[in-house]
Amino acid sequence: MVKLRWRDSGTIERLKAKTYIITAGAIGSPVILIKSGLTGRSGQVGRNYMYHCGALAAGLFSKPTGGADTFIKQLGFTDLYFGSADFPHKLGYSQTVPIPGHLSIQENLPVPIPDAIAKFLLKRILAMTGFVEDLPQPENRVEVSNTGAIHLFHKFHPYDIYRSRYYMRQLKKVMGHAGVVFMFGATGDKDDRQTAHQVGTTRFGSDPKTSVLDPYCRLHDHDNVFVVDGGFMPTSLGVSPALTIVANALRVADYINETC
Repeated sequence: MVKLRWRDSGTIERLKAKTYIITAGAIGSPVILIKSGLTGRSGQVGRNYMYHCGALAAGLFSKPTGGADTFIKQLGFTDLYFGSADFPHKLGYSQTVPIPGHLSIQENLPVPIPDAIAKFLLKRILAMTGFVEDLPQPENRVEVSNTGAIHLFHKFHPYDIYRSRYYMRQLKKVMGHAGVVFMFGATGDKDDRQTAHQVGTTRFGSDPKTSVLDPYCRLHDHDNVFVVDGGFMPTSLGVSPALTIVANALRVADYINETC
C-alpha cells in the first residue's frame, strides 16, 4: 500500500505513509478492506463474525438491590467456565450486570406497566449474565453491497445455543440460592439486538489460505498494513475481549516500533 485517499465532507484527502494501521472494529475494519480492494487471497475478510451467545438470569427480590442507584457490576466468578462434571462443555465467565433503567424494563415486558411500577421493580432487580464462547463459522460474515451498504449475516451454531441454555439454567440456580422472589431467564439467540463483543472478521494466523493477518496482525498480502482491533481473534473466548484487544494492540505497537 503506497497511498491513502479518503473523502471528508466532499473533499478528497490524500496521505502517504510508511505504515498504515486500521482499527475500526470487527465490522468497520473488514468494510474498509473490502472497499479498498485489500481482501487478499484467503477470501476470509469479513468472515467468522462472532459475538457472544450470552445467557441471562434476572431476579426480583423483596428488598432493594441498589439497582436504581448505581450500575451494579460487583460480582464475577469463573466456576462455570469449563462447564461442570455433568456438563463437560466450555461456557465462560459469569457476572452481575446493570439494568439500564426503568424504560428497559418496560420495553421487555410482555404487557405495559406504569412508570411508577417499573421504577419500583428496578430497585429490586438483580441480573446476572454469562458469556458463551461461540464457534467461528465462515458463513457468519460482514459484507458490502454494490451500493456500499453494510450487511451482517449471523446465526448461532446449535452447539452455542445448547450451551447457552444450560448456562441460563445454572445462573437461575445461583439466583435461587440468593433468595429471589421471582426470576426469568433468556439466551442470546432469542434477541437479535444484542451483538456484544464482536470479533473474528480479520482473523490472524500463520497460513495465508485460512487467515487474513499474520501473527503480528499484518495483512498477508500487504506488508505495511496492520489491523489492530477485535477482528484479529480466531476465537471469541468466554470472557469480554476488551483487555485481550488492548494487550494485543500494545504487542503489535511494540513490533511496529521495532521493525517498521
